[in-house]
Amino acid sequence: MRTMRILAVVVAMSVAAKLVGLGTLLQRSAVAAAEAPRPPATAEPEGGPCEEAARGFRDLLTTVHAQADDLARREADLKAREASLGALKRAAAAEVARLEGVAKTLGITGGPGTGLAIAKVYESMRAEDAAPILDRLDDATLRMLLGRIRERQVGALLAAMNRDRAVAVTKALAGPTLAAVPPSPPPADKPAAESTSH
Repeated sequence: MRTMRILAVVVAMSVAAKLVGLGTLLQRSAVAAAEAPRPPATAEPEGGPCEEAARGFRDLLTTVHAQADDLARREADLKAREASLGALKRAAAAEVARLEGVAKTLGITGGPGTGLAIAKVYESMRAEDAAPILDRLDDATLRMLLGRIRERQVGALLAAMNRDRAVAVTKALAGPTLAAVPPSPPPADKPAAESTSH
């Protein structure tokens, strides 16, 4: 829109300059005509100064009309592009809303602190791919994630993790209840094997 205004100002200035030039030309021709001796009354030759000035003015008007038509065409193109961009923006917003609804339905989104969405992501990954990432998490985060994953998948994840980290995680998951359970007695055939070795 600013370009159209600038172009309109340039066209107006061009028209004004040509009109000033035309006025100067007319004034000079009037002065020259007044000073020149008048020939006897004969027909004026065609294509005199007035005819030339009129032709220049017609050319100027033709140029101005052509530029106005070009500006109108460009403005229509811009409005069409703006309308198509608006339609694309509405379509993109509708698609985002649809995908968010699908994600919510699948349960892969959740509010901050729920951990449900990220737990489902790890649950869907292969244990070999998820284990190196889980190895680097702190105990509290890992306990929260593994608490929301199915037991079979937790077993696969622990098996794929670093052994020392898997032991630490198992202790963290078991919590203080494991410490209260007395150790199981050794198998019955183990003492017999020790006595035969003596």
